[in-house]
Amino acid sequence: MKEFGKLLGWVGFWAYFILLLNFFIKYINRKYMKKLPKDKKQYERVYKVFMKYIVKYHKLVGIIGVIAVVCHGYFMYKYKGISIPGLAAAVVMIVTACLGIYGLKSRNMKGKWLMDHRILAFFLIFLILFHIMFKKFLMV
Repeated sequence: MKEFGKLLGWVGFWAYFILLLNFFIKYINRKYMKKLPKDKKQYERVYKVFMKYIVKYHKLVGIIGVIAVVCHGYFMYKYKGISIPGLAAAVVMIVTACLGIYGLKSRNMKGKWLMDHRILAFFLIFLILFHIMFKKFLMV
């Protein structure tokens, strides 16, 4: 079960990585792809196909990531105990997901919730790295 718990942690990590791509893909599209000269438009078409899948599956990957992290936390708690950095990262990830759900339900794709969603997502990078580096030292 310990190995399965570790696997779920890595599933959550890679899901989070894919989720972050959503922001960067849209940013690159807005800043660079739309401004390409006409002779380079074939790159924009290829990029949009890639972008379409990242954006389309953002919600699904988010659900998979949160479920994987919650299950990872459960299995690791049963085996080793609670990692304080891991718990902090999981809480921030769940709050970020809740903000995303709020935005989806409100159908308002702009506003303070979106800024908070993005800020927490980037803060989560540091929490995940801190958890990976210090998971053995800060156990309860």
